Amino acid sequence: MPNVGDKAPDFTLPANDGKTYALSQFKGKNHVVLVFYPGDDTPTCTKQLCDYRDGWGRFQQFEAVILGINTNDMKSHQGFAERFDFPFPLLEDKNLEVCKAYDALMLSGLLKIAKRAIFIVDKDGTIRFKHVEALPFFKRSKEELFEELKKIAS
Repeated sequence: MPNVGDKAPDFTLPANDGKTYALSQFKGKNHVVLVFYPGDDTPTCTKQLCDYRDGWGRFQQFEAVILGINTNDMKSHQGFAERFDFPFPLLEDKNLEVCKAYDALMLSGLLKIAKRAIFIVDKDGTIRFKHVEALPFFKRSKEELFEELKKIAS
């Protein structure tokens, strides 16, 4: 599992908006908040992503983008994003490559479901914050992430 201070593993994945995103495309431009979450349209995941949606303007003030990642299919992502009007993309990791690279699969990969985890990657591609939830019904609030982004900006 990559740790704080490590270079973040690069990846390229398709998203609900029809685009393909690579972590490296943000290098030198934006901090990236990688949000691994277990499932679309589940209670805790919905609360978490709606919280981030509601703080979108503040994330942008920190020059940060959010990339939501899980193993659900594109149809699921598209419906979820449309229902809740997320301003950030939801990426499909159907081959589990990114979840594996970040050690973000439940039960060490025995379940093909993403753990709830946050990685904040700075503009240089270095992991500056990492939090993996011990239990999937806990989540980091937007305020906690703003505090971490504030540390990176100073």
